[in-house]
Amino acid sequence: MFIYRLLITLLSPFILGHVIWLALRNKDSRYFWQRLGFEYSSLPKESLWFHCASVGEVNTLLPLLKNIHKKNDQLKIIITTNTITGGKIVAQQKLDYLYHSYLPFDWSYAIHFFITAAKPASLYIMETEIWPNLFAGCSTKKIPLHIINARLSTRTTASNKWVLSLLKTSLSKVDAIYARSTDNALAYQQLGAPADIIKTTGNLKFTTAIHSDQVLQEIDIPRDREYVLLASTHHDEEKQIYTLWSQLNRRELLVIAPRHPERSSSIVKQLENKNIAIRSKNQPITDKTEIFLLDTVGELKNYFTRSKLVIMGGSFVPVGGHNILEPAGFNKAIVTGPYMENFKEELKLMLDKDAIIQIDSIDKLKDKLSQLLDGENNRTTLEKNTEKLTSNIEQVLEDYTNLILK
Repeated sequence: MFIYRLLITLLSPFILGHVIWLALRNKDSRYFWQRLGFEYSSLPKESLWFHCASVGEVNTLLPLLKNIHKKNDQLKIIITTNTITGGKIVAQQKLDYLYHSYLPFDWSYAIHFFITAAKPASLYIMETEIWPNLFAGCSTKKIPLHIINARLSTRTTASNKWVLSLLKTSLSKVDAIYARSTDNALAYQQLGAPADIIKTTGNLKFTTAIHSDQVLQEIDIPRDREYVLLASTHHDEEKQIYTLWSQLNRRELLVIAPRHPERSSSIVKQLENKNIAIRSKNQPITDKTEIFLLDTVGELKNYFTRSKLVIMGGSFVPVGGHNILEPAGFNKAIVTGPYMENFKEELKLMLDKDAIIQIDSIDKLKDKLSQLLDGENNRTTLEKNTEKLTSNIEQVLEDYTNLILK
């Protein structure tokens, strides 16, 4: 721990500079102060505290929190995030029992200030956020600490000896680890977590396929205009896929929703298409519009509803993919690419149910799109198979709810 604390102290000027840059860029002074360990007076005391890295973890967590609230509507819940976009997702929920704060950076003093101000009843870490000073601070203050939907990446398990030793020390302060799969449970045990605190509970990401309580907004695409949704794209993906798409000369509108909306202007330049409407600028969709750029936060789910086909981004460039179960929850035909390392379990589940098509190279996407868009039976089969996925998902949600409320 001494070396870790020394290291982050030496890096503090660079960390501070990055925090200042993000706060200024996003005009968010709360981000600046809370990341530094201040301004927590608005947070309720003795609440359940859940920490999420960013948008993906927040979206995964929300069905669980809503289910917890149904069982006990007196509980107050704090969600901390590392990112501003994650915070925006929490704010958009407009739920009076949910409070958001940015997690202070892992300086001992900042963690102490947060814990002292919020006095949380317990902490639930989503997936794989292991911060040594945070874990130590909770242990000192006797705040029960749990890791839920726990997973470990191969990059983490392949770390050098010093990092592995630091992680083992941190995990010794954890009260319970609820793993998303037996493989992840074993990985935590191999990392040094006591076997008696690890339980395989199931994958909460699957619950994003449950949308029964979501309030969806009407989208601004004309009802008579069919569209294909290219969701959660990354750099170079838009250009590669649009190049193939333009060769098909399709009548459908192509809706592009980048994972990071701030890339909007660079995407427009790359596509070099004059017939593009940009959501953030409220540009209307006309008969001539070929591309609709959905460069806003929190609206993607609304566009799943009427899409003719969903192409999941983050899978045609090597970034590891994105959550394919979210569009599955809307019973959509889904195509994904070869790079799905971060969602192996979800992909296997859907492939086993014939509820998704995976393309092993982007060159093959062109023909597959034609087959699916022109072949209604092919699409319908995929859509029906996604409906079957939710049969056991609600039980996973109940299991996590009961573990937290016990």
